[in-house]
Amino acid sequence: MDAVFANAPVAAHGPSSVGDTLRQARLKHGWTLDSAAARTRIKRDYLEALEAMDPRGLPSRAYTIGYLRAYAGFLELNVSELVDQFKLEVECETGRAQPTAPKKKREFKLPKGVIGAVVILGSVLAATSWYGVHITRTGAFAEAPDPALLLATPRPVVESSRAPDPARIWADLPTAHAPEALVFTAISPVTLEVRDASGRVLFARELAAGASYRAPDEAGLEVTATDAGALRVRSGSQDIGVLGESGQILESLAMDGFVQNWRTAQAAASAGGAAGAAPGR
Repeated sequence: MDAVFANAPVAAHGPSSVGDTLRQARLKHGWTLDSAAARTRIKRDYLEALEAMDPRGLPSRAYTIGYLRAYAGFLELNVSELVDQFKLEVECETGRAQPTAPKKKREFKLPKGVIGAVVILGSVLAATSWYGVHITRTGAFAEAPDPALLLATPRPVVESSRAPDPARIWADLPTAHAPEALVFTAISPVTLEVRDASGRVLFARELAAGASYRAPDEAGLEVTATDAGALRVRSGSQDIGVLGESGQILESLAMDGFVQNWRTAQAAASAGGAAGAAPGR
């Protein structure tokens, strides 16, 4: 998906354009593009493209609006008015979005020497099979008892006076898997992207305040968001909390490790509380 705001009508760069408003506010505060990028943790190229209103240097529309919100708030501007003005000046739906196809798998080829080893092993197995059949046909088991006599001989019947215990029958069966799907809820407007273990995009859009997204119950999920402090996550019935600090931009956060770290911290806190409540000797 390398389309970049194709044929997007851009307003003339006058004093009232979004780019000029951002640039003038930055200069008024006395910040350079580098210092603004360091403070907002947004790439310098994106800030420069926003100020120049150059859609060729911007990511997808959803991420561009997320960066615009963060940058405008940092410059103490009216965020809602700038976002509405930007949507009018740049009427498009897609930009340089990340590829949504699964990651390319490496082609596996057997070395030439392995093919020869497989051929030799197949020959050995074939020879062993032939030898076993030949020995059977030549009377290796000639002295074995007649199966008909074995079937005719009555076998003693063992009677049990105790009925089987149902609890023992079902004791080792696996229990049902409890759902642990992750649910992301937006505290304030935020752009969320969720990918599976293969890199395929499962969800990518802007969530309004109070909106939620329930991810599939599978391992290897990665999350990218424009504001970690604006996303609250829940695993099953457990409320884990926000994904990070307010204004922090997340890029490919591995949710398996994030949830495991939270559970480890909870276990350590519980153990510490139990030790503190125990009477001293």
